[in-house]
Amino acid sequence: MHTRLLALAALAVTSSAFAQSAEPAAAPVGPPPPAEEIKRVLEYQENGKDRGPALLDVVPCAKVDSTKGSPTSFTCIEPITAPVKKGSVVHVWTQWFCPKGGKYEDVSIQSLVDGQVRNTVDVTIEGLARTRTWRTFTLNKPGKWQLKVLQGGKELGMTSVVVE
Repeated sequence: MHTRLLALAALAVTSSAFAQSAEPAAAPVGPPPPAEEIKRVLEYQENGKDRGPALLDVVPCAKVDSTKGSPTSFTCIEPITAPVKKGSVVHVWTQWFCPKGGKYEDVSIQSLVDGQVRNTVDVTIEGLARTRTWRTFTLNKPGKWQLKVLQGGKELGMTSVVVE
């Protein structure tokens, strides 16, 4: 429920970015979230620095748009949804909701193949409201790869990719 609430708030905060899109909306626009949900998110945004960032998404990605000024800048534009070939480069794209004044240097992304840790990369999360980042891994062994997001050793989220 907490993650859903934060995702809704992140969407509300960034709605102006979506308004720039030239494509029509896929579904009718619903009503805003209830006032109590918005108040809880605003309270977290203003006073939640000691609670840590909220992980909204972990996506294995073939391509992240890094073009400055692009409407999809810093967004995963080619999510990986099928097995990939050995040696494929995969970006682990993450989206966060970060409270005011928060800077978190105890976050890492870990790659594992068939349960064995292959690599761990540190990530710093900071900003206000929605922030996105990604780290790149080369998946050089066949098997089921797990890509985990950790904070202080606690798993916050995970995705997986099959390498053939």
